[in-house]
Amino acid sequence: MPTIRSIVAELTISLEAGGIESMARTHAAAVRDSCSYRWFCKLVDLIYPITALLHLFEGVDRRVGALGVADASRELLAMLPTSWAATFPTDAEREVRTRPVVVFGKHGSILTPFLIAAALDRPDMKMLGATYVARLGPNVAALTYTVHLPTPTLRRAARRGILLRLGAWLTARLSQPVSLNVAREHNRASLRNAAEHVRRGGALLIAPDARNPRAKWRSGIGSLVAHLAQEGDSNVDALLVPYRIWASITGVFHILSPNPILRALGRWEYRRPIRVVFAEPLRVSAVIEQAGSDLTAITEYLEAHYRHLGF
Repeated sequence: MPTIRSIVAELTISLEAGGIESMARTHAAAVRDSCSYRWFCKLVDLIYPITALLHLFEGVDRRVGALGVADASRELLAMLPTSWAATFPTDAEREVRTRPVVVFGKHGSILTPFLIAAALDRPDMKMLGATYVARLGPNVAALTYTVHLPTPTLRRAARRGILLRLGAWLTARLSQPVSLNVAREHNRASLRNAAEHVRRGGALLIAPDARNPRAKWRSGIGSLVAHLAQEGDSNVDALLVPYRIWASITGVFHILSPNPILRALGRWEYRRPIRVVFAEPLRVSAVIEQAGSDLTAITEYLEAHYRHLGF
């Protein structure tokens, strides 16, 4: 009889080899064949809906490949018992939908990439995302410039509740560690490639806030903007568009929970439509004029502007 530890190892291998669909098949087989794992999942599902999340995301990559990122995102959002609405700045919606653009803001929840993709309705939208996001499958991977993030500790995640603590534990179990130097070089390359995508006219999503809400923003956004402002690219004055999503971080987990009490709580948390709000765009040239070309200064300028908006 396989142990829970060995099954987690199998889940990691299947995720690496075949993405979320392969992992979902391994999970289903383990639930069928292992009594201890089956009961473990039933207990965890009451708090953190692992099975429901796997079911929700296992078809995402196929839908992205078949429908494109915007339509696939709308289809996934339609599966949830809630609605959403997006608001654009007056007289700037067309620019945001058509010009080279970087949309930036807080992570929010696991729905953030799908809400932004659905709202922008751009086939050229890509994002900077954690390495595990690309494991949803090859179509999602093609839309993601991956970055290695520090593995969240249980202690740090615990400050934000039991659901995020369990999420941190799962992320740690399913992540492959890399050396700091390898991670840094990989992240630099992803930022350069992401900037090139925007230079070519594309749209990019970046969430620079740290997991600790009291910590400063990560300087990746400063590096991205500096790349966009390099000499020789003055003909591409990309837009930087702040976004804010009003949606409960844990509400998604509650809605999907088999626990009727948590499910009722989720419905209450999402009793109003999710709001996606885009603020007035900033031009890269204007940000450089105000903040200079130092990565830290650019990052601090954008974070201060974001907070000044009340976001």
